[in-house]
Amino acid sequence: MVTIILVSHSKKITDGLKEMIEEMTGRFEHITIVSAGGTDDGRIGTDPLFIKNAIEENADSDNIYLFADIGSAIMSIETAIELLDDEALQEKCTYLDAPLVEGAFVAAVKCMSDASKDAVVAEISKFKSE
Repeated sequence: MVTIILVSHSKKITDGLKEMIEEMTGRFEHITIVSAGGTDDGRIGTDPLFIKNAIEENADSDNIYLFADIGSAIMSIETAIELLDDEALQEKCTYLDAPLVEGAFVAAVKCMSDASKDAVVAEISKFKSE
């Protein structure tokens, strides 16, 4: 099982992206898409504790892939991972540096056939060579 966590300053963006990915790829029982946009109280921004909670709620996943929209969202992801008490859970988490929409979609499609960390990271790394 894998989890893809979408982090943006706007909940509307991550909710819409989650809906698009699920609609275009179907809903697979081994893939969970999580919308972690905005702050816990519904404002624009990011909240490391909100992201940390999303990670912990999916601790049973084999791999947790995180995508972000812009700079401070990346810092919030990094902080959320650092705040985890469980080192094994930290190891499951991978921030993937790719455009939020395209990267998360490609990761979900790749996870349909091969959800291993090596396969997903290799697929996402293609964004760097373009």
